[in-house]
Amino acid sequence: MKIKHLKIYFFIFSLTILLGCIDTYDIDFNQKNNVLVVEGFLTDDYQNPDTIKIQYSRYVERSTFISPIASVKASIMALGTGKEITLVEQKLGGFLPPTDFRINPSEKYSLHFALPNGEQYESAPEQIYTTPPILKVYDKFNAQSRLSDDGKKFLASNDIFLDFKDTPKQKDYYLWRYTHYERIVHCTTCYNSAYDLNTLGCTIKLASFNRTPYYDYQCAGECYAIIKGKPINIMSDVVSDGDLVTGRLIAKIPYHYLYGCLVEIQQMSISPQNYTFYRNLELQSQSTGGLADTPAAAIVGNINNVTNSSDKVVGYFGVVSIQKKRYWVDRKESNGEFDYILSHPPVEEPADPRDTSRPPMIKCVKSATRTPFKPADWQ
Repeated sequence: MKIKHLKIYFFIFSLTILLGCIDTYDIDFNQKNNVLVVEGFLTDDYQNPDTIKIQYSRYVERSTFISPIASVKASIMALGTGKEITLVEQKLGGFLPPTDFRINPSEKYSLHFALPNGEQYESAPEQIYTTPPILKVYDKFNAQSRLSDDGKKFLASNDIFLDFKDTPKQKDYYLWRYTHYERIVHCTTCYNSAYDLNTLGCTIKLASFNRTPYYDYQCAGECYAIIKGKPINIMSDVVSDGDLVTGRLIAKIPYHYLYGCLVEIQQMSISPQNYTFYRNLELQSQSTGGLADTPAAAIVGNINNVTNSSDKVVGYFGVVSIQKKRYWVDRKESNGEFDYILSHPPVEEPADPRDTSRPPMIKCVKSATRTPFKPADWQ
């Protein structure tokens, strides 16, 4: 059914340490309009800084379309010194701090940017909080981790846990993220067609009597999937102040293959305001994923339009310290049915003795979700 209009409910809340009081704004606009979404952190991981994304999100006929905005001027303001740090725009969208930038722990920072239409935006001040180290990471095979999409069976995973020591005598709020690296065998799937080396696409039509609805094509060389964890994982230390926190569930890594995979875990201390933002987003979206993918209701964070106060911006800009650990999941205890990374059992195009170019091998093209380069600490 075609959707003519989409009602998006923006939630604006006054932030307190433990509870956000949410007011609802019912804004009705045509589905062709764009919602401005801002997300990203200024971090002390200077080798791999976060990309600060300023983009439009548009929801049309139950699908989300994300588009970067050209010619945005963005900077970070150090409020104590008044110094402006110009952010560097990236080719594929988003902004990074200059390579020589370092966070001053006693400073507060604010994101400022201007759109091509002249609209000016800025975030509320944020400052860095010390993050305790991750003490231990471990996993446990779970044969009944989650239900399949059709609800007919349980799927297996390796559940990843960590331990850390909370800092005593202070209020702490934590956010965890993870990236899952998986070596993949197949780089392309063609549905009701075969891969054409001339067009570099699935453009060869299959005969009507072909009973295979798809063919999977192997990668030409090594290829690794880069899978960002989507669930929102946050915690307040209200009941664990100064304690050793054990068995914090961080990720459920699907049982894709017999051989192992790599998981990078990031632990961050965040501000009370940032915690409240993620808590409300978690409650509203049921952990659906990134901000730009959040359907229908979206959470307004700490970004304000200083040109037009009635303009509501989705998202949050934060300043965080990151503690990281990479963990190898050997899958030695894993067993049972695979949770196929392709979402189906692989079916390869049969070899043709008359044409040695069939089936073709597909190049692994570097992108945000794939790389031909072996990740650090891969075993």
